[in-house]
Amino acid sequence: MKRSRLLQIIKEEIQNIIKEESTQYNVEGLLLTNTEERPQKDILSDIRSLPGITIVTPKDYDLSGESSAFSNPNYYSILKIKIDPHPYADEGGFKSEQLQRLLDDIRGIKGVRNFKLSKSVEKKTV
Repeated sequence: MKRSRLLQIIKEEIQNIIKEESTQYNVEGLLLTNTEERPQKDILSDIRSLPGITIVTPKDYDLSGESSAFSNPNYYSILKIKIDPHPYADEGGFKSEQLQRLLDDIRGIKGVRNFKLSKSVEKKTV
């Protein structure tokens, strides 16, 4: 094989690696927490520590007109969550079973009363 052809193949492979697309999933849901039991920041921190979750963006959701995260047994917030599927590669990728387990893990965090998806899972290539 000629040197020029070998260099061309190497350049093409490098370009393929650089252009390699990564996939992430976006989830949005309504989170109900008891901030008398635990502070909201601690609950969100526990959610961020779950495998695959890269970003958690909370937004207050005011049902009663007096939304406060401090000492509220029924504090609502809208969560936008970004999930990296890489930790689930050994399980055949990120599928509905992994999503359900992730939702159960969120619901199992101390201080979380419920978490319900309000938007379907969106697969995004970045």
